[in-house]
Amino acid sequence: MSELLIIVSQDADYYLMLSHILEEAGYTPILIDVPSEAVPAAAERDAAAIIVDCQPGSQILADIAFSLKEKASGVILIALVAEKTAYLDILKANVDESFTRPMRPQRLLSYLNSVIGGSSDKTSGTLVGMFDDMKLDAGGRRVLVRGEPVNLSPIEFRLLSALMDNAGRVLSRAELIDIAWPQTAFVEPRTVDVHIGRLRRALKHALGRDVIRTVPKVGYAIDVA
Repeated sequence: MSELLIIVSQDADYYLMLSHILEEAGYTPILIDVPSEAVPAAAERDAAAIIVDCQPGSQILADIAFSLKEKASGVILIALVAEKTAYLDILKANVDESFTRPMRPQRLLSYLNSVIGGSSDKTSGTLVGMFDDMKLDAGGRRVLVRGEPVNLSPIEFRLLSALMDNAGRVLSRAELIDIAWPQTAFVEPRTVDVHIGRLRRALKHALGRDVIRTVPKVGYAIDVA
């Protein structure tokens, strides 16, 4: 069964073009032209991602991001950003990934394939102990603290996996970009800092302590002691 993608747009022509590209790649896109219905539809239909057509000055992305955080954790949020849209608004919305329009369709497809992939990605695998009270399920792409899941985006999960695979070693931003983002994506170092910040806050909230160490002008490491 193909993965369902919610597309939020009020531009019917753009949706038709984008939906054709996604269908050819094996996904099932549906159009939601009323933004308030996007998150309920994603939760009800078990959508893998919400793709938002962002226009300058619009509050649609912020509203969807807030609702997604409250009601449907685990759904990937992607912003397709029109020219002159404030980049700060994209960062504040805590999107998993953003693409500036016009864009090459292959960039979006490469990202979707990397974070969604096949059905095997959703199958729970072996739990690998990271700390006494935290375990990682690589197959199911989840982190459990004392048996309770920690809500991480796909990028944050890959960042955590990379840090744990190299526990005690400092990874540069360039190394983390190579590991956590698709090869075709252009990622600024500041974007790494934003995602590491979210990961740090999520882990600190769950564990009650900060386990990620920042090395100024170098990168990040995770402390297991």
